[in-house]
Amino acid sequence: MIETLIIIAFFLWYILALVVAEKVGKKRKIGEEWSFFLSFLLSPLLGLALSWMSKRK
Repeated sequence: MIETLIIIAFFLWYILALVVAEKVGKKRKIGEEWSFFLSFLLSPLLGLALSWMSKRK
């Protein structure tokens, strides 16, 4: 049971990082790749904040 929850949490984390990179990082100077990397490594919420702080292209 716990393994299933961990797998679901991982996929949710991955999908949220992809959404942040696609929706916000693409339009910012930080770029889509760095936005995804920071969102996946730290957290999607923190990656979103860091991407928003980056300048627009």
